[in-house]
Amino acid sequence: MRFWKKKHVDERVQNIQNKIYKEIYFGIMLLASLSIVIKFITIGMSFQVVLTEWLIILFSSIYYTTRSVYLGIYSDEVELHDSRSKVKLGTKNLIVGIGLGLVLAISFATNSAINYADNTQEAVNFFFLVFGVSLFIYVPIFAGVTGLSYLVAKKKSEQINQNQLDDHEGKW
Repeated sequence: MRFWKKKHVDERVQNIQNKIYKEIYFGIMLLASLSIVIKFITIGMSFQVVLTEWLIILFSSIYYTTRSVYLGIYSDEVELHDSRSKVKLGTKNLIVGIGLGLVLAISFATNSAINYADNTQEAVNFFFLVFGVSLFIYVPIFAGVTGLSYLVAKKKSEQINQNQLDDHEGKW
C-alpha cells in the first residue's frame, strides 16, 4: 500500500515553486491585458477580437478568488494587506469600482460625442449627458459589485477559518 502514502516534500522547494507559479500567473495576466490594449489600439474596439483574453483574465481571477476563499486564506490575505498598507483592501476595492465606472462613463461619453454629434455644441451636450447618465448607472454598479464581493468573500473565508479551527480543536 505504498501507493497511498504521502510523499515528503521540502517546504523551501514548495514555497519557491509557489512563487514561480505566482509570477507566471501575473505574467499571463499582464500579457493578456497588453494584448487587449494593443488590439484595441491597432484593430479597433471590438469585443469579439479580445474575447479570449477577457475570458482568461475573468476565469483565472474568479478561480483564484474562489479557491482562496474556500481554503480560508482570503481573510488572512486581507489581514496581511491591511497591516502592511495604509489603505485597507475594502477601500481599494471601492476605489477600483468607482474608477472602472468613471472610465466606462468617459469612454461612452467620448464615443457618443465623436460618433453622433454634428457640431461642437452638440458634441459637448452629448458628452456631458452621456457622461452623467453613465456615471449615475455604472459607478454604483461597479462599486457595489466590487464592495459586496469583497465583503462576501471575506465573511465566507472567516467562516471557513472558524470551522477549521473548531474541527481542529475537536480532534485534540
